[in-house]
Amino acid sequence: MLKSVFVVAYLLVLFSLTFRSIGGVAAGENMIAWIGILLTCGPMAFFLMRVTLLKDIARTSANLTTILILALVGSAMNLQQVLFAGAEVWFLFAAFGMTFLFFIYDFWYSRLDRSYSKLKVGQKPSSFSVLDLDGAEVTNDMLCGQPVVLVFYRGNWCPLCMAQIKEISSQYNAMKEKGVRVAFVSPQPQNHTEALAKKFAVGIEFYRDNRNQAAQTLGIVSKSGTPAGLQALGYDSDTVLPTVLILDKEGRVVWLDETDNYRVRPEPATFLKVLAEKGLISV
Repeated sequence: MLKSVFVVAYLLVLFSLTFRSIGGVAAGENMIAWIGILLTCGPMAFFLMRVTLLKDIARTSANLTTILILALVGSAMNLQQVLFAGAEVWFLFAAFGMTFLFFIYDFWYSRLDRSYSKLKVGQKPSSFSVLDLDGAEVTNDMLCGQPVVLVFYRGNWCPLCMAQIKEISSQYNAMKEKGVRVAFVSPQPQNHTEALAKKFAVGIEFYRDNRNQAAQTLGIVSKSGTPAGLQALGYDSDTVLPTVLILDKEGRVVWLDETDNYRVRPEPATFLKVLAEKGLISV
């Protein structure tokens, strides 16, 4: 619950102070101090705007190092401005505050708790079922018969998830030609999944995990992982931890990605490499 509220509050403060600092720089008064604040919030704001609008980034570095360094530089600039240039102390508080909030986002909010996972390489997952686009039940046993790349994603609201789906979709034909099924699973409302399936109508399978039942069975539920307010659009408060499974023809897990940072995700080329190494496809 705390994370879902934090991210919304952080975004509100982040964008508000970014636009205010741009105005301050343009006004010319206390320009260096305003630039210092802008460095602590602007890079993150512009990064989030890009991934949300363009949905072209499926993964980032673990710690967003460049943004972190710029925030520290901005804080140092305002420390100098307050101590030696007579700037008002609130400039320092604002810069330090935004840097502190970024640290919380970077090293706490972005991290995922995987301690409840029940997935193990070499074993079949516990029996679970999801719903197809027609509302029919599909069990994991029904996915057997050929290798499967199974991707659990948080929902259409997550820009990194959308970029990941777009990225995998571009590689779908290469996997299909080698006899590999690709399936995406999310607990989001059916209408959102249907819209996504129409957008990527290339043969990829899309399923809905009703009430996160499959995620609970597999131990990959993200409690209160949906940002506060999205419930008004039909999303549940709980979502799923981004997870990728590669299953063999018998439905056993041969490879597993359980990232502990929602911004760090595997590349599609990794799937083909693993499938080949495991002898599930020909090179």
